[in-house]
Amino acid sequence: MSNLKVLFATFRAPRHQKIAMEAAPEGLDITMCEAPSRAELLEQLPLADVFISERSGLIDAEMLATGRRLRLVQRLGRMTHDVDAAAARKAGIPVCRWPLRGCSMVAEHAMMQVLSLVKASREAEHALVATPDWGTPPKKCDENHFAYNWTERRKIRSLAGATVGILGFGEIGAELAVRLRAFDCEVLYNKRSRLPAAVEAEFGVEYADIDSIRARSDVLCILLPHGEGIGEMIDHAFIERMKPGAYLVSTGASTVLNEADVAAAYRVGILSGVATDGWTWEPVPRDNPLLRLADDPQANVVFTPHIAGGVRSNDRSMRELEWENIRRLMDGRELRHRVA
Repeated sequence: MSNLKVLFATFRAPRHQKIAMEAAPEGLDITMCEAPSRAELLEQLPLADVFISERSGLIDAEMLATGRRLRLVQRLGRMTHDVDAAAARKAGIPVCRWPLRGCSMVAEHAMMQVLSLVKASREAEHALVATPDWGTPPKKCDENHFAYNWTERRKIRSLAGATVGILGFGEIGAELAVRLRAFDCEVLYNKRSRLPAAVEAEFGVEYADIDSIRARSDVLCILLPHGEGIGEMIDHAFIERMKPGAYLVSTGASTVLNEADVAAAYRVGILSGVATDGWTWEPVPRDNPLLRLADDPQANVVFTPHIAGGVRSNDRSMRELEWENIRRLMDGRELRHRVA
C-alpha cells in the first residue's frame, strides 16, 4: 500500500512537527494540523486513510462516520478516553493507542527524583565517602554481623503508603502514575478537566483540587506545561500551604518555579527536599539561588540540566517509533496497542 493519506492533529510546536514529519516512512501523504478546530477536522477527515490524534479533542461517532475511508485511528499516548471506541467498533475502524517514549523517559526521571529525595540518597552518599573514620574497626559481614546504618542516617522515608500529588496530568502524568502504582502510593492528580471515572480507576488516581492536593501530598510532582497565566505559580504563597516537610519535584515547564522562594523554603525546613530538571534561565546561571543549594553536599536536592526527556539525538528515533503502526498497516501486519 502506498500514498496512504494521513491526517495528523497535534498540539506540538513547529520544531517538533518537523521532526515527526522527517521520521515518517515513505509513501505517505501527510496533512499536519496544529491545534485544529472540530470544523477543520471534519473537513479533512473524508480524505484520510489514517487519523493520528494527539490530544485533539473528542473523536466521536460523527467524526468517525465522516472519516469513511479511515483504516486506523491512532491516539498518541496512553489515554484513549477521548475516542468513542464503541462507535469505532461499529464502523469497523481499528483504534490504537501509542505510549510515547519521550513521556516515558520524563516519567522515569521523575521517579528517580522522587526516590532520591525520599531516600535522601545524596546525603547518604556524602556520608559514606566523606567520613574519614567510622570510630570502630570494620568486620566482615555474615548472617550474625552487619553494621546496619552505621552512618546514622535519619532522613530516610518510605514511598509506600505516601501520598503523591501530580499537578498537570497529561501523558507524562499518566506514565508517572503507571510507575507509582507499583510503590503502593495514594496518587492524587489535578488538571483543567477531570478525567472520567473509568480512566481514574485505570491509572489508580484520585482527583483533587489544588488546595487539597498541596495540603495532602507528601511528594508533590509538578508536570505543568508552559502556558499563559501559569507563571511562577510555585512561590512562597503556594509553598506555605503545602504539607510541612513535603518533597517538591519539578519535571514540567522550567518557568513554573519561583526559584528563590523554593530555595528559601528548603533552607528554613518547610520543604524536606527539592528536585528540578528545568530552570527559568537556561543554561542556568551559576548564581541561581536554587542551584546554590547544591553547594552543600548534604542538601537533599536532585538537580539535572534539562535532560529528563533524553538527549536531542534521540528525537528522531523516538518519533520513528510513533509511526510503527502506520508501517504495520502499510505492510498488512497486526497492529499494536489496539483498544478497539
